[in-house]
Order: sequence, then C-alpha cells, then structure tokens
Amino acid sequence: MATSKKNTKSSNTASKSSKENGRVGGNMTKQAVSRAKQTTNTQNLKQEVASELGIQPGKNATASENGRVGGTMTKKLYQKGKKSNN
Repeated sequence: MATSKKNTKSSNTASKSSKENGRVGGNMTKQAVSRAKQTTNTQNLKQEVASELGIQPGKNATASENGRVGGTMTKKLYQKGKKSNN
C-alpha cells in the first residue's frame, strides 16, 4: 500500500508542476475555440480544410480522413481564438 501512496503523491506533484510551468490546459483551448466559432462559418472552414488536405469529407471518407479534417479545423479555430483574445 505504501507504493500506491507514493504514486499518488508523485502524480499530484506532477500536476502542480505542470500548472506552475504554465502549460495550456483543455479549458483554455475550449474557450479559444468557442470564441472563434462565434465568428466563423464552420461549414466553409470544413470545405476549405478538406480541400487543402485533398479529402472529400462525409460518409465515403474514412474515419481517419474525417478526423484529420476535424483536427485541422480545431487547430485553425484555436489559433484564431487565441489571436482574438489578445
């Protein structure tokens, strides 16, 4: 049982140091993406990203292809939301 207590302490320490180091958490990302979505037509963004990646999104695309489109959209929305916050 002493081992599990050590693991718990080390994970708590890691969490604190991550916060102290200023890592961006999921909540900040969600806020930035939410801000960007308010001023962005996401359907147009989806088509733009899919075109850049050479993918036709939808039922006939693989899950991996659709995921790449969604992930790239999120990256772009995050960058836009981050800029609008400054």
